[in-house]
Amino acid sequence: MPFILALIFLFLLNISSCVRETPMQTPRKVKRMPAEKFFEIKKAKLDKFALQAMKEEEIDMWLILTREYAVDPLAKDFSADKAVAKTALIFINEDTSLKKIAICASYDTDPLQKSGIYDTIISYKKEGLAPHLKKIVEERKPKKIAVNISSDSPLADGLTASMFDYLKNTLGEKYTSRFVSSENIVIAYRSRLLPEEIEIMKEAVKITEEIISKALSPEVIIPGKTTEKDVANFIKKLMKSYDVEPSWEAESCPSVNAGITRGHSEPSDYVIQRGDLVTIDFGINLSGYCTDIQRTAYILRKDETEPPDFIKKMWETNVKAIESAFGKIKPGATGFEVDSASRTIITSAGYEEYPHAAGHVIGYSTHEIGPILGPNWKDRYGKKVFYRLLPNQVYALEPSVYLFSKERNGYLRIGIEEDVLVTETGAEFLSTPQKDLILIK
Repeated sequence: MPFILALIFLFLLNISSCVRETPMQTPRKVKRMPAEKFFEIKKAKLDKFALQAMKEEEIDMWLILTREYAVDPLAKDFSADKAVAKTALIFINEDTSLKKIAICASYDTDPLQKSGIYDTIISYKKEGLAPHLKKIVEERKPKKIAVNISSDSPLADGLTASMFDYLKNTLGEKYTSRFVSSENIVIAYRSRLLPEEIEIMKEAVKITEEIISKALSPEVIIPGKTTEKDVANFIKKLMKSYDVEPSWEAESCPSVNAGITRGHSEPSDYVIQRGDLVTIDFGINLSGYCTDIQRTAYILRKDETEPPDFIKKMWETNVKAIESAFGKIKPGATGFEVDSASRTIITSAGYEEYPHAAGHVIGYSTHEIGPILGPNWKDRYGKKVFYRLLPNQVYALEPSVYLFSKERNGYLRIGIEEDVLVTETGAEFLSTPQKDLILIK
């Protein structure tokens, strides 16, 4: 009988989950941004960063139009994302202060009032928005009016073609000829963070690293049994225990990639094997602030105590590329300069150049508006690689090393991604740089 019971136990153990069950300890208390601070933060950033950008570019007025089903990407920031009828948000440069005016339908006023952002809220009924907007513009006589039109930055490209025509009919050629892109205002406002926002980013980075560290472990990954989806599901359980959301679409956050790289993709049923590189690309959304971190592990073969030399060379090259790029990050540097530093390290080591940028701004979204740390690929990145880095921006820095494997008929990839804060004089790692390749036996 004991022998039969032992067989039954082994059978049940074999069909259980391929991910070893580890105690789910209750995570430490998480620092969060109180929800009531959302619009307080937005107003402070308008007064500090948006006004500064408008003064530097000698822009007198910034005008945003939004409406139901054609919502401007910035409407949520200014409590206008639920507006049904046409709504105008007007920010006026008064040199020492920024005057904030909203014009909306009478039934759309409540959220705008509750936000506390606006000095004046004008509601309209049957007369519509046009006469109120025209009056304000004609009284102010702005020489330069910024509107949300941008060829390179979607977040600053919210003015639709029909709303542009509406403005032209309302204000006439005299004022529409004074339109300029609001792109630099939006970059300054959205991508630069206040000290309290940076503190939340630091907390979010810590949580992200804690989760990835637990996932890339022998307690979770069992070679020959554990699938990419198993690892992803483990991470999702941890996210629930921390009560955080994914940085991007839940289907591909986390992205777990074993063996041949697939780029941005959902975790698959592929069973992780010995000799595989396993990369986790993952971020969380904590109180509206997003992280983006990658870590790589190598699954040792049974007779190995360390990775093969070609894997070690890939790893060492990527670490040097991160360090070289980090050394270039400072206010006033261009994204092109940062990318060139890492790209040169990788190509000089004999590898193909990575087919993407070395990094991007993160903050309210995983791909936030601002400079791209990338090469001069005009059709892909436009002018964004030549934008200059600003203090209090946070970047995800992610140069990668690719090597084509004839044996596997695809590319192996080392992926390291660090979150970096631009300071007043240089840069600071918010994440703890991965210096050593994680080894799983």
